[in-house]
Amino acid sequence: MQRVVLGLAGLMLLGTPLLMGQEARQPAHVYEAFYQISFADLADWNRQYWTYSVPILDKLEEEGVIEGYTQWQHETGGGDYNVYFNARTYDWASLGTFWSEYLSRLQAAVPQDEWTASSRMVMAHRDEIWDISELNFREGAETAHVYASSFLVSFADMAEWNRMWNEVAEPIMNEAMAEGTLGGWVRLSHNTGGPHNFKVLYFFDSWDDMDDLFAKLIGTMSEKHPEQWVRVNEMFRAHDDAIWTPTTRDGM
Repeated sequence: MQRVVLGLAGLMLLGTPLLMGQEARQPAHVYEAFYQISFADLADWNRQYWTYSVPILDKLEEEGVIEGYTQWQHETGGGDYNVYFNARTYDWASLGTFWSEYLSRLQAAVPQDEWTASSRMVMAHRDEIWDISELNFREGAETAHVYASSFLVSFADMAEWNRMWNEVAEPIMNEAMAEGTLGGWVRLSHNTGGPHNFKVLYFFDSWDDMDDLFAKLIGTMSEKHPEQWVRVNEMFRAHDDAIWTPTTRDGM
């Protein structure tokens, strides 16, 4: 099973922005791209990503255009998309610079026949931009699975939704981190694109940890905060879950 340590290098690989308390320029936005790639093409897609995209993305990170990036592979849930890429930028201007520089350098590096082939691999595609609202990590934690939970909440209820998250959910999450069940989480708020406007990324070392966290989260909220639990379930109009694992150089 693939595991990545949530130290600084691990966070860069996983797509998580920054260790808490570290003095550094912090990213503000996450650009996400979702792709539906034929399973017959996944190995070649992955090869092109590591051969052509990764060196360019590493250079853009060195130049300070992006804070970091990652590509994920689909594990379960999340509809039809099976490849997920994200890049973190420091501001809106750097997002525009990222796209113009990345695409121009990539097109220059990839042979025309491979460029055409990779374009044909994409059967469906979706883009989203999120603002980073909060991040929390247990340094040194390992991650084998990332659980992405997205919600569509009425904008009229968003202030109440966020307040309940802060007051009810976060203490449970902090306790789970202290117990070692949860490696960390990132909370994102909608900026552009996509059907949802609130997202949380949860980082786990094992499938059992994932089961334990959600049993604890849902159980505690429903038993100790029944009124808030009912209200939370009233406020969201749509919901989506997906579980991802990091892409490795050896394959999908």
